[in-house]
Amino acid sequence: MSNKASKHKTLLELEANECRWLVGDPRKADFHFAAHNKSFGRPYCIQHWPLSFVPGKSRHSASVQQAAAAARQLANKKAA
Repeated sequence: MSNKASKHKTLLELEANECRWLVGDPRKADFHFAAHNKSFGRPYCIQHWPLSFVPGKSRHSASVQQAAAAARQLANKKAA
């Protein structure tokens, strides 16, 4: 990381090769961007790139839960 990246930068101060990772609350005065050197072809540096993904929910687990709920409803109807 260069000395240039150690300064807190606003969006308008970022250079093309700097990380766009948001640091802090945009409503606060100390909000800034990471500004580390970006990974090639990506908007973030090597440290922030993996953090930009949110694991998805498995379709299988959702369908299993739906099947279990349907089975409970059927069992409740038969018991009534």
